[in-house]
Amino acid sequence: MYQEERLLKILEYLKQHQSMSVQDICTQFEVSRDTARRDIVRLVQEGVVVRTHGGLALPELQKELLSYQDRLIDESESKQRIGKIAAGLIQDRETVILDVSTTVQFVAEQISAQDITVVTHSIDNVGILSHREDLLIYVLGGYLNVKNRLLYGSSIIDKLSEIRADKAFIGASAICADGLYYPYEEDARVKREMARRSDQVILVADHTKFNAKSFYRLDFDFVDILVTNRELPIEIREVLDQKNITVIECLDEVEEVRNQE
Repeated sequence: MYQEERLLKILEYLKQHQSMSVQDICTQFEVSRDTARRDIVRLVQEGVVVRTHGGLALPELQKELLSYQDRLIDESESKQRIGKIAAGLIQDRETVILDVSTTVQFVAEQISAQDITVVTHSIDNVGILSHREDLLIYVLGGYLNVKNRLLYGSSIIDKLSEIRADKAFIGASAICADGLYYPYEEDARVKREMARRSDQVILVADHTKFNAKSFYRLDFDFVDILVTNRELPIEIREVLDQKNITVIECLDEVEEVRNQE
């Protein structure tokens, strides 16, 4: 049985039982433990399962992720406002890292700074900026994840470790009082490395991310600036104040009307 066929059967099993151990894979498909582990790694990298102690499972702590295109449309006006403000933080001749995020994509669309170098593993960011002759684009290479419009793999972390940037722009799937959250372990690791390799980290996130739920955590200590479109929940605001994180609120029309009442 080819790996692709086996992966589909594993997913069918998970839909019925929610979790599966390494031993279950070995027994059901008559493969070695090494082969079973490779299957698990592949499915985790594809972003359809989460690794557990001894096996894998379907994500339980997160809402089912929309496709990248659907997320791009969702709250697009708010994300555009956030992107415009955030893009204005980029200075001429800086090196900036752009995360894979629909909100970060709006940052890419509105960059006006000249002679910058952009580092990214987002194929959409590359497409948006490819017409600009006044900047350099460094693509972090890896395997292609078509659904989430990104390149992934250990080579992303390896390449980031060789880079020094002035600024990194990252997104988040969820923001709670104890930090940022992401649905996939590799996604959180990439964000962490981006933050480590940058002098300043700008988090861009619309109000729908606050107090949502996801799986893997990134500490607020990695963040310098948050750009968002609504007033923050008080418990999150208190934490950011304690950590001296600058908050830029580009309030949307709903919030402006609410403040005037």
